Amino acid sequence: MAIDTAVKLLKKRRTKLIATLGPATSEAATIERLIQYGVNIFRLNMSHGNHDEHRTRYHRIREAARQMGEPIAVLADLSGPKIRVGQFPGGPIILQEGDRVTVTTRNVPGKPGLIPSQYEGLANDVQAGDRILLYDGTMELRAQNVQGTEIICTVVQGGKLSQRKGINLPGIEVSTPSLTDKDRNDAQFAMQLGIDFIALSFVRRAADLEDLKALMPTTDEGPAIVAKIERPEALIDSTAIIEAADAIMVARGDLGVELPPEQVPVAQQQLIDHARARNKPVIVATQMLDSMTRNSRPTRAEVADVSYTVSSGADAIMLSAETAIGAHPLTTVEMMDRIARQAEGYLWRHSAFETLTHDNQTAGPKPFGDAVANATALLSRQLWVRAIVVISETGRSTATISAARPAAPIISVSANAQTCRRVNLLWGVMPVQVDEIELENPIALTRRLTTSLGLTNSEDRVLMIRGFHSDPEKNTPSITILSI
Repeated sequence: MAIDTAVKLLKKRRTKLIATLGPATSEAATIERLIQYGVNIFRLNMSHGNHDEHRTRYHRIREAARQMGEPIAVLADLSGPKIRVGQFPGGPIILQEGDRVTVTTRNVPGKPGLIPSQYEGLANDVQAGDRILLYDGTMELRAQNVQGTEIICTVVQGGKLSQRKGINLPGIEVSTPSLTDKDRNDAQFAMQLGIDFIALSFVRRAADLEDLKALMPTTDEGPAIVAKIERPEALIDSTAIIEAADAIMVARGDLGVELPPEQVPVAQQQLIDHARARNKPVIVATQMLDSMTRNSRPTRAEVADVSYTVSSGADAIMLSAETAIGAHPLTTVEMMDRIARQAEGYLWRHSAFETLTHDNQTAGPKPFGDAVANATALLSRQLWVRAIVVISETGRSTATISAARPAAPIISVSANAQTCRRVNLLWGVMPVQVDEIELENPIALTRRLTTSLGLTNSEDRVLMIRGFHSDPEKNTPSITILSI
C-alpha cells in the first residue's frame, strides 16, 4: 500500500498556539500579522523586560484583537525564583573534570575555582553527595561538604561557564517559595492590566498556588491560574496541583534537566491525560522549534516533537524565544501552524479524533457533565455533525465538552468577553461573543452562527449544548440535535 502524505487539512485548527512577545515581536504591525498567522494567546514573560514594555505590548495586543474581531487572550508568566550563578567580571571560567571548586552564596565576583550563586538559600539546601547541575545540565558538580556559605564541590562534567547561567538541583528539596517578592509585584501589575491567565513558576505542590490565589479578587473576574510543571517534585503531587489550578503548563526546560531525558515524554503524556480527565487545559512548552530562533527551517526532530504533542491531545503548544527574540518569528508561527494542521488532518482522516478520547475508569457513575460530554463526542462522530454550539457563561461547560475531544469544532457562545478570551485556550474551541438578548433564542442563534462561520450548509446537522451549572441543583445539561 502506498503511503499518502497529502493529508486534507481541516478548516479550523483544533490545537491552540501561544506566542511569546519580546524585542522581535513588539511592534503593532507584527502582532497583527501573528494573529493572522494563527496565534490565539500572547505570553508576556515577566523574566524579561520591564512593566512599561509589557504595558505597551499588552495594549497593542488588545487593540489588534479589537480591530480584527478576534478573542485573543494574554498570559503573564511570572519569573519564579531564579537559581543562577552570579557574575564573572573576568569572563567565562573553565571547569575541568576532577577539579575542586567552591560554590558560594556570598555576594562576590566569580573567578576560576569560585562560583557565586544568586540563590541565598543554596548552602542550606545542599548536602554532601548532592548533584549541582549548571547551564541546562551541560555541567555537573558533586558537593563534597558544606561550610557555612561555601559548598566545596568536585567537577563531574566540565565545560565553559559564563555568568547568570541556571543552576538545577535534582533530588534536592529547595526551600525557596514559588512566589517571590518580584512575582507579587508583577502579578499585581498584570492583574491591573487585565490579563486573562497568570502562570506560576516553580510549582512543586498544590499548596504553592495558595499565595498567588490570595492576591486574586474573590470573584471570577480575576485571571485564571496556570501551574507550570517544571520540577520533578510536581510529578508526585500532580493530581492535587491539577485540581488546584485552572490549567497546567508542561514546561520541559528544567524538567528535562532534572529528569532522565527519556522520561520527559512519558511525564508529558501522563500530565496531558490526567489534566484532560479533570477537564483542565494543558499547554506544552519549551524549545518546540528552538532552532528557528536562528534558522528559517526547523529540524526534523523538532517537527516530530510538535506533531507528537498535537497527536497526544494537548490543548496548546507554545513558542518562547522563537518569537520573543528569534530571527524568524512569523515564519516560526506559520511553521507551527502547518505542523499542527497536518497532524490534526491525519488524526481526523483515520479516526475523527477518536484516538484522543479518554475513558476515566473510576468506581461508580461518572460525573454528570463528563457523561454528557462523552455522549456529545460520540454523537458528533455517529451523526457526522458539522459543529457543536455550547452556551457557556463562565466557560466551564465548554472546557468539559472540549476535554472529550469531539469530532466537530466547538463554538463557545457567551456574552462575557473575558470568558471568550479564556476559552480560546481550549482545544477545538471557537469563541463567539454575543449580546445577552441573542441568548434568549439559542436555536436561532445556533443556526445563524454555524452558517455565518462557514461550518454548515443546508441539511447539515449540529449539536447545541446548554444547561450546565456549577450548582448541582441547577445543573440540567441538555443536548439538542438540529438540522440547518
